[in-house]
Amino acid sequence: MDEENLEMGEETPETTLGEGETSEKDEEEVAEGEGKEPNWKAKANAMYGKYKETKRKLEELEKKLAEKEKPQKQVSDDEWKQRVEFLLEHKDYTEDEFNHIATVAKQFDVSLDEAALLEQDYIQYRREKVAKEKQKLEPSTRTSPSQTPIEQIPIEKLRELTPEQREEWYKKIGIKRR
Repeated sequence: MDEENLEMGEETPETTLGEGETSEKDEEEVAEGEGKEPNWKAKANAMYGKYKETKRKLEELEKKLAEKEKPQKQVSDDEWKQRVEFLLEHKDYTEDEFNHIATVAKQFDVSLDEAALLEQDYIQYRREKVAKEKQKLEPSTRTSPSQTPIEQIPIEKLRELTPEQREEWYKKIGIKRR
C-alpha cells in the first residue's frame, strides 16, 4: 500500500516530513542498506526530502527575482492621448525624432510641443546629416550628354547596324571588343 502511495505522489506518514528533512530512521536504513540489498523506501524518502528542499529554495529565489524586476512603466491615458495628438499634428517626425522629443519633454518637464520647438535645430541638423550621408553612399548616375547608356538604345537599332557601325558605337561608349 505504501509503495502505491509513494508512486502516486501521495504523502504517507512515513513521507510526511518537514521540507528537506529525512527521518533518522530513513538515514539509518540507508546506511544499513549499503552493506546489504539497497532499501529503496529509505532512499526514496531521502530523495523526496531533498526534492522538497530544492523546490522550496527555487520558490524563494523566484520570489526574490520577481521583487527585483521592476514593472514596466505604464503610460497614463492622458500621456497617451497627448502623444497621439502630437503625432497627428506633426506627421513629418520619424520614430527616432519623436522618441528624442518625448525624452526631452520628460527630462525638462515640458509639453511635447515645447520640446519640439526646443529641439527644432537639432532635428534639422540630423536630417541634413542623414541626407548628406545618403548622397555619399549613392553611386553617381550622371553621364555626359554625348554618352548614352546601353540600356537606352533599343536592341532593334543595334541589330540594324553593320558590324563596322557596331564597332564604332562600342568605341564611343567605351567597350573594348576583340
